[in-house]
Amino acid sequence: MARPELLDPVLGRVDAALREALARAGLPAADPDLERPKVAEHGDWATTLPLRLAREVGAAPRAIAERLVSALVPPSDVEAVEVAGPGFVNLRLSHVAVTSVVGRVLAEGERFGHRARPASGRERVNVEFVSANPTGPLHVGNGRWAATGDAIAALLAADGHDVEREYYVNDHGEQVRRFGETLLLTAQGRELGEDHYRGGYVADLVAALRAAHGDAVLDGDGDEDIERIGRLGVEAMRARIEAQLHGLGVDFDVWTSERALHESGAVSATIAELTARGHTEVRDGALFLVTTPHGDDKDRVLVRSDGRPTYFASDCAYLRDKAARADRMLYLLGADHHGYVARLLAAAVCLGIDPARLEVRIGQLVNVLRDGEPVRLSKRAGEIVTLDEVVDEVGVDVARYHFLRQSLDTTMDLDLAVVAARSMDNPVYYVQYAHARIGSVVRQADERGFDAGTAAEADLSLLVHPAELELLRAMAAFPLVVAEAAELRATQRLARHAEELAATFHRFYTECRVLAGAEALDGGLSRARYHLAVAARQVLANALALLRVSAPERM
Repeated sequence: MARPELLDPVLGRVDAALREALARAGLPAADPDLERPKVAEHGDWATTLPLRLAREVGAAPRAIAERLVSALVPPSDVEAVEVAGPGFVNLRLSHVAVTSVVGRVLAEGERFGHRARPASGRERVNVEFVSANPTGPLHVGNGRWAATGDAIAALLAADGHDVEREYYVNDHGEQVRRFGETLLLTAQGRELGEDHYRGGYVADLVAALRAAHGDAVLDGDGDEDIERIGRLGVEAMRARIEAQLHGLGVDFDVWTSERALHESGAVSATIAELTARGHTEVRDGALFLVTTPHGDDKDRVLVRSDGRPTYFASDCAYLRDKAARADRMLYLLGADHHGYVARLLAAAVCLGIDPARLEVRIGQLVNVLRDGEPVRLSKRAGEIVTLDEVVDEVGVDVARYHFLRQSLDTTMDLDLAVVAARSMDNPVYYVQYAHARIGSVVRQADERGFDAGTAAEADLSLLVHPAELELLRAMAAFPLVVAEAAELRATQRLARHAEELAATFHRFYTECRVLAGAEALDGGLSRARYHLAVAARQVLANALALLRVSAPERM
């Protein structure tokens, strides 16, 4: 897990003091591994060092804890240290250390919560997500994977990595021919077969192609005509998909074409490399990649007996191409791709790529409801509820936030009536309202001519109310939450922390009037609370920015 001392200068000093105490006490060197106690009364941070060292040292954990504490020279950031339970060491920060987060937030601004890694600790991370076939519009499940992939990429960038968002376009092979045939038959008013694509969007696409290229674009019925029409249809649908994703606030850095991999010779070069590495066999006229020794359930066909490369051959070429561009490759795949993982990792081994560089996450589906009842299918797509229909109904912020506040590996029920409700019971509005509420405080201060001064001038020692301290600690936890959410690919951790931060601010606002008596003798307290509120607004804005959700000034 993320190390707190790397993310907070106060904790860095505490970590260093504990390491020095180990040496001073004659104890083995070890990572203090600071963690927050589950009970707030036990302090701000704790270490289980004595419990972990007991076997190596050959002494009782509590005795080791007492030795450690006796040798500890705590930095000024620490107010109290105590041994607790069977051998925990609890540390309580000084009030100055607790309130120092205000100055840090205001100094770092939008960068608060972002880590600056040295080059040695920074990775080039490629995040591929959605990659839906360009033969139909995106469904709401694609939207969930899109929002999640985009937010994970943002978290990884905030954690100090160089991140690239990528969409792999399956624009080659049988599905393109079948899509072209579907468009041609639809244009001619002929009956579709069982394998063709259905839905009102097909007729819409036919009309769009005619408008863009003229009526003659859909003439002919030969193989070349079908291939040409299929290519035009796929590119038009890819453009629609790009627009759908942009409407959700998701934009990609790279769109990689499967067809381009074939036309550039990358597929044939990959097949040749796999053969040269000794991982292929010819069976019944087909070329197989022997993947079973590397964890796959069966060997995979690379080239059919008629000489046509398979989709898996394209996937291998794509993996080879990505591995040359990235240190780590993160795939977010749909719920129907569980069986794909083993063959992908096996292909990596065959290509000489360390499979540890690959990471595959499977996204589960979304059930769309309204007042607890399943939503009817799309008027235009026929068999699915499309992403843009949901976004049009509930809004971008609502859709994104609710996609992100639940773990991707669980099936999600999205009740449109519930998530669109503009109330404080709705988590996205609850968080946004906290941000807007602080904006209102700032405007009121300006209107009243309140002289807030600077944060450096404010007497933060006056912030002693429990609600103030709770808000300070929630703000200080933000960088660690970002780092852990990035490490675990868990957008829900950030969303839930944003809700907790909003809740602590709403309690503070209720119990600690920011501008009450600001012109009277307690103006110093109002100034301290004002800067605390402004810093909280910055942290809320940073959390929402990583989730790609807006932070309104008014609601």
